[in-house]
Amino acid sequence: MSVIFQSVWEMSLFAIPVILVLALCSNLLGKRYGAKWRYLIWLVLAVRLCVPMQLTLPEPMTGMRVEVPNVAAQTQEWQDKLYEKEPSAEAEAMPVPAEPMLQSQPVQAEREQKTGELLLNFFLNFPDFLWLSGVMLFLTWQGWKYASFRRMLKRSRRKVLDAAVLDTYYTLCRNMGMKKRPELYFCGGLPSPLCVGFWKQEIYINSEDREKEDILLILKHELTHCRRKDLWYKGVLMLARAMHFFNPFVHWMAKLAEKDMELSCDLAVMENCGMAEREAYSMAILRTVKEAKRKNMQMSTAFSGGKKELKTRFENIFDMTAKKRGIALFMAAAIVVCGGTAFVGCTTMEPQEETLTGVVYGEYTEEIVHQLYEAKLQYIGDHIGVGKILGLLPMPDGVTNNSEGIELYTSEEPYGVRRHLDWERNGETTYEYDGESYLDDRWSQIHGMIFLALVENAGDFNVSLHAAGAEDGVVVTSLSFDREKAKNYFGEQDLREFAADEEAFRNFVFAINRYFYEGITTPEEIYNLMHLNEGAAQKRMNDMLSGAPAAEEDIEKQSMSYQMIYANSLVDEIAGQKLTSSNPADYIKCPQYDELVKLGEPALREFLSQFAMGYVEDDLRGQVMMLACQDILGEPRHADLQPTEWYQAYAALDSTLCAPFAYDAMLYGADMEKEYGLDVSAAKKWSVAAAGQEERLAAVYAALDARFNEKMTVGHKVTFYAPLVQEIVEKGNNMSVFAVIFDNTYAMSRTKGGGYAFFEQGGSIIPSRLDFEKRGGNWVLIKWTQAQDGSDYGDSIREMCNGNGGLANKMISYDSEACQMLLWQNIVYYMQAYYEGMRMPIYFHSYMEESNMEKINQLIEIIPMYETGV
Repeated sequence: MSVIFQSVWEMSLFAIPVILVLALCSNLLGKRYGAKWRYLIWLVLAVRLCVPMQLTLPEPMTGMRVEVPNVAAQTQEWQDKLYEKEPSAEAEAMPVPAEPMLQSQPVQAEREQKTGELLLNFFLNFPDFLWLSGVMLFLTWQGWKYASFRRMLKRSRRKVLDAAVLDTYYTLCRNMGMKKRPELYFCGGLPSPLCVGFWKQEIYINSEDREKEDILLILKHELTHCRRKDLWYKGVLMLARAMHFFNPFVHWMAKLAEKDMELSCDLAVMENCGMAEREAYSMAILRTVKEAKRKNMQMSTAFSGGKKELKTRFENIFDMTAKKRGIALFMAAAIVVCGGTAFVGCTTMEPQEETLTGVVYGEYTEEIVHQLYEAKLQYIGDHIGVGKILGLLPMPDGVTNNSEGIELYTSEEPYGVRRHLDWERNGETTYEYDGESYLDDRWSQIHGMIFLALVENAGDFNVSLHAAGAEDGVVVTSLSFDREKAKNYFGEQDLREFAADEEAFRNFVFAINRYFYEGITTPEEIYNLMHLNEGAAQKRMNDMLSGAPAAEEDIEKQSMSYQMIYANSLVDEIAGQKLTSSNPADYIKCPQYDELVKLGEPALREFLSQFAMGYVEDDLRGQVMMLACQDILGEPRHADLQPTEWYQAYAALDSTLCAPFAYDAMLYGADMEKEYGLDVSAAKKWSVAAAGQEERLAAVYAALDARFNEKMTVGHKVTFYAPLVQEIVEKGNNMSVFAVIFDNTYAMSRTKGGGYAFFEQGGSIIPSRLDFEKRGGNWVLIKWTQAQDGSDYGDSIREMCNGNGGLANKMISYDSEACQMLLWQNIVYYMQAYYEGMRMPIYFHSYMEESNMEKINQLIEIIPMYETGV
């Protein structure tokens, strides 16, 4: 026992500097690494404090010894003071009085004194029993309080009976993968919801009348605690406090750990959530706190907090900046914790952040670039996705998120975003040159380039910088970046081209960071860089881009998609010439037209696709496109025909037309599914071929057919569609189908060599609800509801799902890969049904995984237009 107490005593002393260092690091590195690493490292320290065992090294370590009290020496010293020693020689020589001396203390007092001396002597001889007594008293006191609290809960509780609350709770449990669902109780006497129980977990709410959104967030918070076993976490902290009851720093550590436990729980609840969800979550916490003052409840998790704690939690909730993984930091801290509680004098190098495969440039690690690419969006109306992209973008010191969050502009083009940030003046946000102070906004320019590359229909990126710490939130300045400004750096090349695949995007991020920072070290160099003319800026950017075209003669080495875009830009240049003549023949007498014809097949495919889609008008631009097509095809020029007339005549010669894609049980039967089915679960379950075996799915395809083919006839374009069904609710003669509808239109055109090909023109992905009614034995569509664009996207889906949070989350965070493969499955069936045996390649823009491309290419020929050398 003495050995154990000695170890506990030493560990407690050695833990003090470790706790202080970790607390200091938490404050300094909190915003960069977040709360999760602190939540885990406190647990490591608590476990170490609960294990009274010293670590040893293979060889003695010098300069690492700390003197701790010698219990045996102290005991002997006190014994010498309390008890008489044997008489010395001088004492023996002293004269002895003839009469005995009278006692100055009563006998009873002497006995009490000796009893106290014996008791003190016992504890000094056996200090481990004193320590053990303190541990037992602490655990007994805490256990009594916890047991009393549990008895109060059992007396006052009742099971939740509200059907809406139970439905929300059961759905949450399923979505969160809770194998064993905690019991849900109502207890009106509680000031806030909480969860209790080690082996048998229970969740208590104190109101059934709260808003559905509040109930959902409250239950998700408590279920997160249950799933992470946070009550066991608090139990370990309690045991550490008990074993080190004499050390106030350990009690302080437990308080910090419980605070970080709540912060990390908030982050887990708000993972992948946008600003609207974070505001709703914060308001739910605030309303809970206002209901009643928080009580001191042991071994429970409560959905509330004090004023200072609430402020910290709200700042943590609204902080959407990208956090480093902190693996290296955690490992270094864990080593210090485990080793530092046994050895003193060790020093460690400052941990450096390491990612899976390294750093792309500066704060842009491989992991961040990968996550940014994975967050690529088609529509800016997805506010959750926009928030995720913005949250991943690294910001310089002195720039943090502002409470105003972000604004989306989706009512008219150009669609854009405005981000509100707090800004303070420092060496990373400003620079001095020639006696003047300038704003260093290079980081913002990079943010704008990345955002416009990742969000397909975004055209504008804005930043409002607010004075940090100012109560009125005054805007210091506003920064903007749009696609016109992008031309100053990239010319006519579209930023979206750089996000065609992950490797291209990685090179793009590397290049733009190099552009703004490589070789730029002085204020004068920054100033000169930011004031480069367009030609010099494009030259520097071209030098930085990996694989970017350096000259026009390299254009044929670029991707099909790039060449098609380049063809459009050449037409714009040709038609935009300031000539007095109105004759199209005069406009094509220029080097740009020669370059256009030189492009050949890519230009022909682009222009014929635009003709097929009806995008070409009988104007100067259309005349240039018509003449280019005729010259590339080697046909004589028909100057007497308008562009649309020429295309009608050209198309009339085609013997091959494309039929509309529509559900046909005879055409898309079970045999086709067996022979041409992709090995993808979603494709098997919801494809057009599967509709023949499921009457409800057949009704969905009939509704889609009526919607997309209402004005479609046999011709040169076809719209494919696919419903990724999330849930079907059938009640009597009514049925609601919740599905993510993916559609894409392709134009078929004749190629220069006489063959045919399909070219992707674009489409949409829209979460929708289809309501049917059974009439005459058939399901008939009576209402079609789809998600709204812009900031109402998430709310409109929740309203569509009638408050079913689990279903709404499935609709919002659908499996995009499954959706893509389902659409391609339907395209495979269509091509086999109508063009079996014919070589008719399909050119597409949307990025696809190599493995999925290989599966499809085994059945039909598909060619990505973002691949180089196509």
